[in-house]
Amino acid sequence: MEIRDLPGAPVPPADFEPLYNSYVTDPIFARRFTWVWVAGTLAFVVLYSPKLLSGLKSGRIWQGWAIYERFNHGYRPLDYEPTEEKTSASRRLDRGALGMSPAPVARRLTTLVKGAADFVQLRVIKGLDLDIGQIIVLTAYLVTLLVCVIYQAPLISNSNRAGFLSLAQLPFVFLYAAKSSPLTLLLGRGYEKLNFLHRWAGRALFLTATIHGALWINFYIRNNQAYILVTEDKERRGEATYGLLCLVVLGSLKPVRRYAYNYFYAFHTVVTTAFFVSLCYHTPYAVPWVIPPVAFYTFDFLVRLIRMRFKDAYLEAPDNLITLIHIPDVSGGWIAGQHVRIRIFFDGRVFEQHPLSILNAPPTISTFANYPPNEKAEFERYGTGIILAARNCGDWSDALNRLARSELPEDKGSAIALLPVSGESQAHEETQEFESTEGRRVGVMIDGPFGGPSIDFAQSENVLLISGGSGATFTLGILDDIVGRVVLDRRLGKGTGNIRTRKVLFVWCIKSY
Repeated sequence: MEIRDLPGAPVPPADFEPLYNSYVTDPIFARRFTWVWVAGTLAFVVLYSPKLLSGLKSGRIWQGWAIYERFNHGYRPLDYEPTEEKTSASRRLDRGALGMSPAPVARRLTTLVKGAADFVQLRVIKGLDLDIGQIIVLTAYLVTLLVCVIYQAPLISNSNRAGFLSLAQLPFVFLYAAKSSPLTLLLGRGYEKLNFLHRWAGRALFLTATIHGALWINFYIRNNQAYILVTEDKERRGEATYGLLCLVVLGSLKPVRRYAYNYFYAFHTVVTTAFFVSLCYHTPYAVPWVIPPVAFYTFDFLVRLIRMRFKDAYLEAPDNLITLIHIPDVSGGWIAGQHVRIRIFFDGRVFEQHPLSILNAPPTISTFANYPPNEKAEFERYGTGIILAARNCGDWSDALNRLARSELPEDKGSAIALLPVSGESQAHEETQEFESTEGRRVGVMIDGPFGGPSIDFAQSENVLLISGGSGATFTLGILDDIVGRVVLDRRLGKGTGNIRTRKVLFVWCIKSY
C-alpha cells in the first residue's frame, strides 16, 4: 500500500452537504427570534418615552400603583370659594401655561403623528376585536416567527426547529400575561390592553408545538417506526406535554373565560404548572426557557401580594339594578379610570373575584361627598375613599344586590347574618319600587389598582366622554378627576398650570325601560 503525503487539510467534494445538527442550529434561531421581539418592545418603550418622562416630571405616573391609607388626614370637600389672591395667581399661571405653544413645524409634526396613532388605534376590525395597530403588531410577530421556523429547516425529516421556537415564545407569553408587569409602566398601557399579545402568542405557541409533534409523528410512520411513539420515553413525555398544552388551550376558550373566569384561572394555573414540569422532562433544552416565565410570574405574584388590601366596605342599593360599594378608609394610590379586582366575603363566596371600575378620583382631588347615611361620620373623617358600582348582570351581582337590600341585623357592624333575602321572585323584583338602603358592612379584599387611560385628559382643552350603561363608572371617574383638578388649579391656586380643560361634554347612553 502506497502512502502519499497530502498537502494541507482534505477538501470535501463540491456536492457534499454536512449533516444538519438541530441541537446546534435551531437554538440560534430561537435566540434570534427572542432578540427581535425584545428589540421591538424596546422600540415601543422609546416611542412612549416622552410621555413617560412627562409623567415622571409631574409625579402622576407613580399615583396609580398601590392603594394607601392616611387615617388622620381628614376630609375637606372642594366646595369653598378661593381668595382673590389665589384666583389672580391661578389666572396668571393659566395664561402663561396656555401661551406656551410649540413652534408651527413641531406642532404640525406632533399633530401628524398623533393623527396616525389615533387612526391605527381607533379603527377596530369586527370579529377580531382588534384595532389596526394591534393587527400590525401581531402580523409582525407571526411573520418573524414563521420565518424563523421555516428558514433552511428540514421540517419533514427533523421538526425540532418548531419545537425550539415554541420554547422561545414562553417568556413572551408570560411577560405579556402579568398584571403587574414593568411593561405597564414603560409602555403606558394597562395589562388589559397588552393581554391580546398574550392570547395570540399562546395560540402561535400551540401552532408551532403542533407542527413539531405532527411532523415527527409523520416521520416515524413513513419510516415504519411508529412503535417508537409508544416505547421511547422522550416521545411519550412529548405526547403527555402536548396533551397538557391542549388542555390549556381548551380551558382558555372565550366562553370559558367569560362565563366561568374563576374556574378558568384555577384550571389555567394548575395545568400550566404541570405543563412546565412535563416539558422539562421531555427535553433538557426547555429549562433555560422556563426560568424567565417562572420569574415573571413570581414577580407579578409578589407585587400583587404587597398591593393587596383587606378593608371594611358598605353596600348601598339605590334600586334592584345596581349596587354601590363604598370603601372609606382609603386615601389614595389610584388615578381616574383605573379598576380593582375585588372579593366580597359574603354568602360563602370567598374565591369569587370581579373587576370593577373606580368611579371617583382620590379624596384629595374628588368633588364627591357621597356616603351611606348611617356612616356619615366615618366618611367625613376618611374622605370618600373608593366608590365602586356593580350592575346586576349575573349570579354574584344579583346576590350582592339582594344582600344590600336585605334588612340590617341589630348589630350592623357584625359579620354575622350576612345572608341574601330569599323568597322574592324575579318578576316581583323587576316591578317593585325600592328606596335607597343604608350601608351594610362587609369585608372585602382589594387587588390593584390596574389599567387606566394612557393619556391625561386634563391636559386637553376640550374633552368628550362617551359611555353606555354601567360603563359610566369609567367616565364618571375621569369627569371627577378633571373637575377636581380644575378646581384645585384655577379656583384654589394649588395647581401646576398644566390643567388646560375648558369644556367637557359628557354623553351617557342607557336603555329605555
